[in-house]
Amino acid sequence: MANKILLVFIAFDVVFLLCGGLHLFIPLFTQANIKNNTNVDNIASNLLLDHCPLTASMANSVVMFVTFLLSVPSFFLKSNRTFLKLHVGGVIIAALMTLGIGLAIWFSTLEIHKNLAPIWNKQPASTVSMLQAKFQCCGYNNPALFVKDATCTSAATAARLGPCVTPFGVFASRFLDIVFTTFFGFVAVDMMLLLAALCLIRDRKEKERYRLIDEKTGFGPI
Repeated sequence: MANKILLVFIAFDVVFLLCGGLHLFIPLFTQANIKNNTNVDNIASNLLLDHCPLTASMANSVVMFVTFLLSVPSFFLKSNRTFLKLHVGGVIIAALMTLGIGLAIWFSTLEIHKNLAPIWNKQPASTVSMLQAKFQCCGYNNPALFVKDATCTSAATAARLGPCVTPFGVFASRFLDIVFTTFFGFVAVDMMLLLAALCLIRDRKEKERYRLIDEKTGFGPI
C-alpha cells in the first residue's frame, strides 16, 4: 500500500512540476511574442496576457520549483517526514498564489469593457491598427476616433464597420475565461498533490509507530 501511495504522490508531484513550468513559460512566451512576433493573429491575445499578473505567475513558478525540490529527498528517505512537511507548506503557498492569480483575472472579466478601455487607449497607432484589422472595426467605443489604415480608410468606412468595443470585448471575455479556468485547474492539481502528500505522511507515521511497537515487544521490524 505504501508503494502505491508513494507512486500516486510522485505522479502528482511531476504534474505539479509541469504546471510550474507553464507558470514560467506563458509569461516568457508572451513577452517574447510582444517584443519580436506581434501580428494581427496574436495581437489581441498577447495584449490581454500582457495585462494579466504575469510577474506573480513567474514568482509562483519559483515557489513551485523549490517545492518540488523539497519533495525529492522524501522519495528515498522513507523514515524522514520533515521534507514532506516542508513540501506540504510549499504546495499550500503555491496553491494560494495560483488561486489569487486566477481570481484576479476572473474579477477583470466582470467589467470587461470598462477594463479594456484604458488598455486600448495606451496602445500606439500600429497596435490599434492591428486590432482594427483583426476585429474589422474602427476605434474603441467611438468609430469617429479611429486610426486610419487599410481597414478604416475613411470616416464613412469607420461608421459602417462600427466600434471595436463589442467584438474586442467578446473575444477578451472568452479568452480570459480560458485563462482563469486554466489557473483554477492548476489549483486542482495542487489540491490533489496536497492530499497525496498528507496521505503519504500519515502512512509513514503509522508505519513508524508500528515499527517502534515491534521493537519494544522484541519482534523487530515486520
